[in-house]
Amino acid sequence: MSQGGGVIPPLLANIALNGMEGYVIGKNKRRIKLIRYADDIVIFSARYDLIVEAKQSLSEFLSKINLKLSPTKTYIGHTQFFDKELTPAVGLNYLGYRFRNFETSIHRGVKNTKGKKQIFKQETVPSRESVQRQKNNIRKVLMQYKNAPLEAVISRLSLLIRG
Repeated sequence: MSQGGGVIPPLLANIALNGMEGYVIGKNKRRIKLIRYADDIVIFSARYDLIVEAKQSLSEFLSKINLKLSPTKTYIGHTQFFDKELTPAVGLNYLGYRFRNFETSIHRGVKNTKGKKQIFKQETVPSRESVQRQKNNIRKVLMQYKNAPLEAVISRLSLLIRG
């Protein structure tokens, strides 16, 4: 999705992609989770074959409305290490955040939403790209307001930092 756009492009994406969730998930409602924000989509499952099947269903749905998945932006990944040699890149960047799971002892007290103890802990941090983008924006503002009064610089930076 483009940066700094208005409200119309996400609204149009939501209208165009209406009904996609039901089509993609189909009969696997309990085994597949789909999250969509405008045209950014993430599909979760514990089984690889279900993710591949959901990706195929998504491609079919998009082809019906003359759209297609971007090969450079579409990938299948995971949030935990399964085999450190085969999968060095672990985690998910979504909407400016990086999600990763780390193995922990079962005695660390980490529990899921049902109260069952887990052997991993999730880390959610801003992605490197979004941090770098924010730094670049702050740098640009500081260069533009180099000779401006301090109040003007602070008010402009507060707008930028708050979003």
